[in-house]
Amino acid sequence: MPTLSRGQNAPLGGAAPYTVVVTHEPGPDVDLTGFLLRADGRVVNEDGMVFYNQPTVGGFAGVEWRPGGVGGRHEVWLDPRSWHPDLVRVRVGITVADGAFGAVRGLRAVVVDAGGSEVATLDLGAPDAQNALIVGEVYVHSGGLKVRCVGDGFTDGLSGLALDAGIAVEEEPAAANSRIDLTKPAPGAPAVNLRKYEVSVALVKNRLDGQRFRVVLAVDASGSMKHLYRNGTVQRSLERMVAIADVLDDDGQMEVWFFGDYPVRSAPVTVHTMLSYVDDNAAAKRKAEGGNYEPRVMREIVDWTLAEPSAHPTLVLFWSDGGVHAEKKITQLLVESSRLPIFWMFLGLGQANYGVLARLDSVSGGVVDNAGFIPIDDIDRYPDDVMYGEIFGSFVRPWVDEATAAGVLR
Repeated sequence: MPTLSRGQNAPLGGAAPYTVVVTHEPGPDVDLTGFLLRADGRVVNEDGMVFYNQPTVGGFAGVEWRPGGVGGRHEVWLDPRSWHPDLVRVRVGITVADGAFGAVRGLRAVVVDAGGSEVATLDLGAPDAQNALIVGEVYVHSGGLKVRCVGDGFTDGLSGLALDAGIAVEEEPAAANSRIDLTKPAPGAPAVNLRKYEVSVALVKNRLDGQRFRVVLAVDASGSMKHLYRNGTVQRSLERMVAIADVLDDDGQMEVWFFGDYPVRSAPVTVHTMLSYVDDNAAAKRKAEGGNYEPRVMREIVDWTLAEPSAHPTLVLFWSDGGVHAEKKITQLLVESSRLPIFWMFLGLGQANYGVLARLDSVSGGVVDNAGFIPIDDIDRYPDDVMYGEIFGSFVRPWVDEATAAGVLR
């Protein structure tokens, strides 16, 4: 019997039907939910989940939520032999009613076959702060069946699990930000619509749907970036950032600075002006061309936030292809601005030497950790949902929590 760690998969042995069983010691209330997924990873229909109030889904046999029979035991029964052709995967998730999984002891997940033999163990590690967890998946693969241990967690309960499967949860407070839209665009919709949807999902997953930001873009215009302007990489990168501003910024527009040796503030950009923005604002970009000296544009943005204060914090999306050399000055500005409601999200293009940007974890002395770095490298190969998820989940959400606790945000 294989024991699968997070991310591992294996052929599913034994004989159908199977039961995914989750057990734990007595303690906080835990609930199990099964999601019936199509090949694209979305639910088969708007009712495509099984749980204690809906143990089956009409029209989709072979998946049934079942009471575990005793406290601390949860089951979902699977008979892939009778699955509808649209159903290719069942994802099993669990949630804890109060608190987080750090208080749930003895958590264990196995797959049992028709004869009662355990044919796979899913090692979920030691989840702590999460209150929702994807246990694993049983899925059709090349005519057979496989099982995957997932172990990914969320901090927003069932809504996080549901959103990950393409279900919009009505009780989420999306009204706090009227620009958030969890309706997935139809096939063939403009790319910006899908990106705004992915931004909305990332914000809701990370409990940022009640938060507004002023969104700023700082774009490297140094000589080493010329080929990235010529081949359209900078334009395509900008379009991905505009989706963030459209959803998150209070007026739906993004302030833009080009920078080289000196910064040049350009015109704001919106979804309506973005498609030819780089060409339309080439004059501003040419004024900034030369070397690259990040501290000057950072200082100008800091001064702008002080001169034009806002009720909302500022999110700076900072694109660079590397060649960063003013490490001491950058570090000083990060420490200085850590007392202000500004978060610096550095994004790398071109697989270059990113210098201090790649070592932001080592920057110390600030009130809070106010910067993050993602080496995007090739924007065309970096999925939008992954990028937005990292920006808001790995960096912005932790900063909001830390800055709020430190009194930087109020």
